[in-house]
Amino acid sequence: MGRPKGGSAASSSSSKKPKPKPKQRGGVDFKKYKHKVGRKLPPPKNATNTEIKSKTIVLPEQSMASERAGMAVNKRGLTLRELLQQTAHYNANVRRAALNGIKDIVVKHPTELKLHKVAIIEKLQERICDTDKVVRESLYNILQSLIFPSLKEDNAISTRSTLFLLMANILNGMTHLSIDIQLMAFRFLELVVLNFPSSFSSYAEQAFNNFVAVLSNDRINLHDRNKLNSVLSGLGHCLSLVAKTIENDDISNRQVHDLSARELWKCTTDEDNSLGRAFAMPNLLLKLQSLVQILINSVEVSASELCAKSAIDASSCEALLSALHCLDTICRIFVHEVKKPQLKFSISKTQFGPDWLRNSLLVHLKNLWGVKCLFHEKGDDKFFIFNLKIAEIFLCLSAWIDSTMFPAEEFCHFVSSLFAKQAKTLRNKDLMEMYLSPIITCIPDLIFNAPDDSKGHLLEAFTDTFRGCKVDCKLILPYLDAVGEMLLPEKTGTWFAEDGSGVLGYHDAWIHELPRILLQSIDKAPSVTKVVLKLLLRIGQYFPTMDCENLRPFIKLFGVESSSGAVELGPFVNLARDCQELATSCLYYFPSLLPDIIRPLASCCLSDALEPLILFKVVEVLQSTYKAGSLQITEQLNFLLLLMARFRVHPGNPSKVSNWDTFKSLNRLILTSLSEMGDGSLVLELMWNNLSNAIAQKPSMHNMNGLFRIIVTLDAGTNKLMNEDAIKLIAGYLVDASLVCNFPNFRALIDSQEI
Repeated sequence: MGRPKGGSAASSSSSKKPKPKPKQRGGVDFKKYKHKVGRKLPPPKNATNTEIKSKTIVLPEQSMASERAGMAVNKRGLTLRELLQQTAHYNANVRRAALNGIKDIVVKHPTELKLHKVAIIEKLQERICDTDKVVRESLYNILQSLIFPSLKEDNAISTRSTLFLLMANILNGMTHLSIDIQLMAFRFLELVVLNFPSSFSSYAEQAFNNFVAVLSNDRINLHDRNKLNSVLSGLGHCLSLVAKTIENDDISNRQVHDLSARELWKCTTDEDNSLGRAFAMPNLLLKLQSLVQILINSVEVSASELCAKSAIDASSCEALLSALHCLDTICRIFVHEVKKPQLKFSISKTQFGPDWLRNSLLVHLKNLWGVKCLFHEKGDDKFFIFNLKIAEIFLCLSAWIDSTMFPAEEFCHFVSSLFAKQAKTLRNKDLMEMYLSPIITCIPDLIFNAPDDSKGHLLEAFTDTFRGCKVDCKLILPYLDAVGEMLLPEKTGTWFAEDGSGVLGYHDAWIHELPRILLQSIDKAPSVTKVVLKLLLRIGQYFPTMDCENLRPFIKLFGVESSSGAVELGPFVNLARDCQELATSCLYYFPSLLPDIIRPLASCCLSDALEPLILFKVVEVLQSTYKAGSLQITEQLNFLLLLMARFRVHPGNPSKVSNWDTFKSLNRLILTSLSEMGDGSLVLELMWNNLSNAIAQKPSMHNMNGLFRIIVTLDAGTNKLMNEDAIKLIAGYLVDASLVCNFPNFRALIDSQEI
């Protein structure tokens, strides 16, 4: 085989050498030297030595450690000024660390906050709109726990100027593009309102504008309940502050009715100006009117979601309850404005009257009336609380609700069903006391305004729950206030017993419960005792001819007399003085109970635990009762004689406080009372048998002296002292008196005799 033809050609082509590159023309700038690797060339002879030799200069006064000596620093050694500068750093982690460092310094060195409070707030208020959530939360905690408590101690002028800076940034944050910053700004507003309520009036209109804007945002209102709760909580505090302020203003407004025309005009102008400085009510009411529709829409959406879910969502429940609370507060503000006195001068007239209330509020509340039907069939206590809150809203407006809007009978049945279910449904005592109390307070107005044929179920349900209420429950006070308002006309000017309201049939049932509540409250709820005694006193004053059979347990307050004649003291002697005075005053208005009260009452008066002032008041009240013809003369004589004969005197006993002056005052009071009862000889004849028996028992010398003084005072024509038995008693008394005079130690022996 031969070689390939192309072989010789290939070898000849590979043997050819490449053409050399042409040399670059021109001169060479630098000559390139080739050195061996690892060899160090010696420096050139003309090289300049650039090394600098110097000694160290130590200045201790200029070190950073000496500059910070005695200064307040945090754990990282940074001063307050450096930390405040770092709060504006571009890095969020640095800003967080700076806020933590500021908190550390303020806690360890409280004087730093007092000295640099304004500078701290001026720098920190810039972080209200910070883009980092942790920074905003840290700022909130610092303001809440450290700065605001210290700021309250300053004067009003400096506080106002400081809060002006804060509120400017808070209002700016409410309109921020970021929803999270908006919501955090509302939390800052709530914090300011809670700590400095007087500052809110200057920013109320702007704040409510922002509330309307943020609650109209569907992203917050419909999807994120936690964010909605944050806004509603702040709104509730702001509304409560407005309601409280206008209620306080109402007290001063009531004082203008008895003034002259000139004074009335001036007073009205001043009040309108002061109210304008506090809250611009016309503009504010329009803002609140916009909030009503938004809140009702929120309630409807939350109610539908809750009823559709198998399990109760806590955040949705909280949002619904907060919205209902805000609606209730707005309704109370509107009602207060409608009830404002309409004076004859045009300057005091207002456009916000009953017609405005019906058109602006009640029209929207029709939807809320439909919401309560969704909850009525639910058995959970949460839904029951929702209905209680809805009922509270409508009860506030009961005077302006007519049958064309809401059937009165249906509404009364709704409220009565709440009373009937509260004991079975609400197992939480605190919740029951919180949400049922406003309902009880509104019952008198509802009964007065409702038609007669709609009151039966409501009165029956109210009476049953009143009977079942325990004295240590916080609801007992609202129950007593409601009962007093329906029994007595002094609060409302309406006599329920005479207006055909159907209340008269329940008078006896309510009054019958009062003595039971009184006796049980003495040990369990002392604050209730005074309220019941006041109510009993007012009942006695308004119904002087009332049958006191329902009040017979009232006798146990003073004591119980056994069949053998022994008396067991009641709790009267251990009551507070004001309660003792009230109970004593009640005796004048319940005379039919006095025959059974006299002996227990006398035992209380003889007790060392009873103060002298109460003792004297008891004697005076019974004497007044006798003069009014409500107490038999024999009962009054027996009471006075019992006090004179059995009052224990211990003037020199070191173990007891001397009551000698008390006995002398009591002696004079008894003798004065006997002298006022008519002819002395007739009075002495009536009490002679009991008086002689008391002397025959030989009481202590002081009591014997008092008994003989009774005879001397009253014996004008009977010559009882000339009786042989009286002479013997006088002789025995004189012997004892002489022994005491000659032998002073013998006084203790006589005073220690048993009665």
